Amino acid sequence: MAKDEPKIVLWDLETTNLKGNFGYILCGAWKVLGEKKITSVSITDSPSFKKDPTNDKIVCKELVKSLEKADLWVAHFGQWFDRPMLNTRLLGHRLGPLPPIPLVDTWKIARNNLRLNSNRLETIAAWLGVEKKTALSGPIWIKAMAGHKPSIKYLVKNCRQDLIV
Repeated sequence: MAKDEPKIVLWDLETTNLKGNFGYILCGAWKVLGEKKITSVSITDSPSFKKDPTNDKIVCKELVKSLEKADLWVAHFGQWFDRPMLNTRLLGHRLGPLPPIPLVDTWKIARNNLRLNSNRLETIAAWLGVEKKTALSGPIWIKAMAGHKPSIKYLVKNCRQDLIV
């Protein structure tokens, strides 16, 4: 990436609930557009995971550390979910909100420019014939919410795959 090109960061979250005051972030992943490397962080990375498997403070801190370096963000349903969810969790940890970096929401682009039966990432990817999303099931989510490390690891894989898609 040339120095004068904007730094565009794609990012995604996997959470235990759709509301930040009733749930927490299990993991997050991010990738700089044009680079192959995908970075992720999960609650299992927290030194206090065994004592409190719901403490997502390290996830929040690591996400902000990488996201604040961007000139532009890209996320699917990010305007309505990812950004507000992360902001809610940050404020809950008394860390302050995300910086006001512009966000391109691929869900909004699909909704406003395509006529698909759904604007979900999986539907868009299938229609375009690109990478597939990782399959998820209820039992995996339930186990992950209970602190089951293999299930959380599977959700991290899903989160990272969403960036590729």
